[in-house]
Amino acid sequence: MPTHHRILIIDQVHPVLQELLKDYEVDYRPDITVDTLAEALEDVTVLLMRTKLQLTNEWIDKAPNLKFVGRLGSGMDNIDVEYAESKGIVCHNAPEGNKNAVAEQTLGMLLSLLSNVPRASAEVRQFIWDRKSNEGIELQNLVVGIIGFGHVGSRLAELLRPFGCKVLAYDKYKSDFGNEWVKEVSLEYLQNEADIITLHVSLNDSSYEIIDHLFIQRMNKSFFILNLARGLVVKISELINGLESGKIRGAAIDVLPNERMDTLTPKQREELIYLSENKNVILTPHVGGITKDSNRKLAEVIAKKLLRWMDN
Repeated sequence: MPTHHRILIIDQVHPVLQELLKDYEVDYRPDITVDTLAEALEDVTVLLMRTKLQLTNEWIDKAPNLKFVGRLGSGMDNIDVEYAESKGIVCHNAPEGNKNAVAEQTLGMLLSLLSNVPRASAEVRQFIWDRKSNEGIELQNLVVGIIGFGHVGSRLAELLRPFGCKVLAYDKYKSDFGNEWVKEVSLEYLQNEADIITLHVSLNDSSYEIIDHLFIQRMNKSFFILNLARGLVVKISELINGLESGKIRGAAIDVLPNERMDTLTPKQREELIYLSENKNVILTPHVGGITKDSNRKLAEVIAKKLLRWMDN
């Protein structure tokens, strides 16, 4: 029985993860605090986490034996991957685990936007029965532009296929991915043709606030926008300007630049109030990748990657 690795799990995870790692020494501490984390990291060789910790170089230096970091999620923006890899630490995420969950929520939010579901539901609760003002738009007659054609973007394209809409996709880091129902295009082409922009990129220097005044200005049509990627991909002040001018017809936002409600700056609070009161905006609390199914899949994917690494 292999026992040469000590595995520390610091977030709530599906029980299947511990089952798959039953042959190893696993310290499952989802309630661990900052005060006790440093000591726990001293002899850890494997760290499995979600969003509890910003794994900076300072924290990495507190784990001298660390060899593997696994994140049960798609993004790696809360891990200093470059520094970790410079120390010989292997870093893995699990975007395969929640790609369907995020893609399904994107589709659901998109259909809700086009059919005015949140607005109509709120009005009926106030005894307002207004059919004409809540007239919808059919997806099949629109052009969907997907920015980021990784696990989620490609899965979303599959889900869109039965609706008969035209699907365009742009990815700065990929090419030759187009097929019979997805047209691979440049960003300029996408901006010229799309009625809908949906964002599925990781957060990095090139995607930071990619949706800004210039991007919105370059859109040929007024458009709907969905962000189920990372909050800092969209400049919120420019999103609000676009909504006010009518260039942005509606927005579905699952992520924010600051998702800790107790630390919002006055400006961030003011922006969130505006978005929450705008009838053409749908807000959810970063739940696109969270389903009962994806929690299990994430655990299975990261366990598989860890076990493969340990076998090698």
